[in-house]
Amino acid sequence: MIKTNYLKIVAVLTISASFALPQSTAFAAGTGDDPRPIEDVPTPEQIEASKEQSKFLNGVIDDLPSEDTEGILKAMDLGEKEILSVRGFEQETSYWCGPATVKQVLHYLNGSSDSQSDYADELGTTRDGTVFSIVDNILNDNQNERTYRYYEYEEDDYLAWQIFMIKSVDRGIPAVLDLKISPRTLPNYESTVAGHILNTSGYDAQGDLRDDPRIRLTDPFDQGNRGRTIGNRWYDMDSIFEANQDHFRGAVIY
Repeated sequence: MIKTNYLKIVAVLTISASFALPQSTAFAAGTGDDPRPIEDVPTPEQIEASKEQSKFLNGVIDDLPSEDTEGILKAMDLGEKEILSVRGFEQETSYWCGPATVKQVLHYLNGSSDSQSDYADELGTTRDGTVFSIVDNILNDNQNERTYRYYEYEEDDYLAWQIFMIKSVDRGIPAVLDLKISPRTLPNYESTVAGHILNTSGYDAQGDLRDDPRIRLTDPFDQGNRGRTIGNRWYDMDSIFEANQDHFRGAVIY
């Protein structure tokens, strides 16, 4: 179990993003995650949304019997398994994971969506990919169900991360992740992907999975044309968090 620093949980929800330059420019091995360090600048609406998130988080933590994540699902009382009927769209180029994921999320929230090309234009996607820190703005410009916000997490923020991965699904809102994927963290992958954008669409903590819950990801990328990575796929929650932390941003949008 990943240890949690409770003192930092709330702080992570209110700090604006700041970036360090990546140590390597090897993101050409990714699927369209542009590593440029463009700062996220929250709007007043996003700042207010962060305050609401912090209030919710404090309430959940107050209900926990101890500094242990094993009681998290019971404390939230949000059910043991939830699935969102998110339709997958295969990314149309090797560097359009961002536009494809935006299309997946908006198609679910709105019941329809524009083309990946349209979203690529809005995102400013280039052959280097999409800068993850602006994805929340495009999601907010194209739907009214949720005020999305960019958050960064550190290794000891697992509890806060876990809460909101579950919470977003229970509220019918796909979260968007920025991952560095390896076959160890996401076993359906055969080789490392240095940067990849995709969204959540469910969690499962039933029965034996209660202590080791899983998250369903809707992945627009078909690595090797094998049909093993694309679409709705289940992975261990702690492994997805590890893949999120392996990325230099450690960022989530929800």
